[in-house]
Amino acid sequence: MSQVQQLRKELEKIDTSYGLMSLTWRAEPIPKEQAFAAMEKVISFAIENNRKAFFNIGEFYGPNWSNLKLVNDFFIANPTLRKNVIISCKGGVNNETLVPKGKAAQVKQSVEACCKEVGGFIDIYEVARLDLAITPEGKEYPYETFEELAKLVDDGVIGGISLSEVNEKQIRAIHKDWSKFLTCVEVELSLFSTNILHDGVAKTCGELDLVIICYSPLGRGLLTGQIKSVDDIPDGDFRKLLKRFHGDAMQQNLLLVKFLKDEIVAKRDPEHPIELTQIALAWIKHWNKSDQFNGAKFIPNPSGSSVDKVTENFNEKRTQLSEAEFEKINDFLSKFKTEGDRYEMV
Repeated sequence: MSQVQQLRKELEKIDTSYGLMSLTWRAEPIPKEQAFAAMEKVISFAIENNRKAFFNIGEFYGPNWSNLKLVNDFFIANPTLRKNVIISCKGGVNNETLVPKGKAAQVKQSVEACCKEVGGFIDIYEVARLDLAITPEGKEYPYETFEELAKLVDDGVIGGISLSEVNEKQIRAIHKDWSKFLTCVEVELSLFSTNILHDGVAKTCGELDLVIICYSPLGRGLLTGQIKSVDDIPDGDFRKLLKRFHGDAMQQNLLLVKFLKDEIVAKRDPEHPIELTQIALAWIKHWNKSDQFNGAKFIPNPSGSSVDKVTENFNEKRTQLSEAEFEKINDFLSKFKTEGDRYEMV
């Protein structure tokens, strides 16, 4: 079995992955001791369930590779735990402007820098955005980006390749040329952002047997119930720039949160309680039981900056919906419109 095939097999066992962006990409990074405790808790849950943990990290998740350095420091302090974790790292952009850098030399430089800062081998690497500026006319993606990544896999520098923020045509084109190197696709999915269920992305991943890593599954915190107005967002947080969290848009979006509280949380059997966060994650996982996207594996990728938050997010027994609850939520969503696109600014 090739390394890529082994990664795919391990990904299929995972129910919930762990996004580390919020630990460092914020005005005040989470204290290292608190972050380490949360990271160790994620790994302990994975070990208990006889699977690997999945750490989703980023070259630009904070200044000076701070996200990768945090992970490096964690494994220096806990060297025996590294074998229990799949590290998926996002890069390939200018770390300050976030403009894609997809030329072969730039990609190689990014991968080598990431490996250096994280302390060694990276299981999965992905360019955060395709560099369309170097994509030939009439083509769907920059060939040289993936030619270089494939070489890095063959050379043992990285284990496999993930795609990030791609559409149906791009997935199909890249898969056609580089399928033996691909492990998964990372795109946004939440109750507020259901685009991939309708634009062919999830369907394509199903047809091609690609795992879907679903980032921002909690609607950037809006689905936790802890954000009731833009004033609840810390200064310096980019969410303050998003239309979704302001004025009438915010009030419209909170109708979904109210529905979940009134129709799911409040109507649960007291012996089987569920929190808003768990509903949001359970809804994503429930698509794995649907015939609509056969072949796809949906894995929500929440963060969790404390042991308590991680414990809530990774409680797999409580993060479950009945078929009736799933249908009730989808019926509501069919009539509900999110105000403010994913990155629409005020």
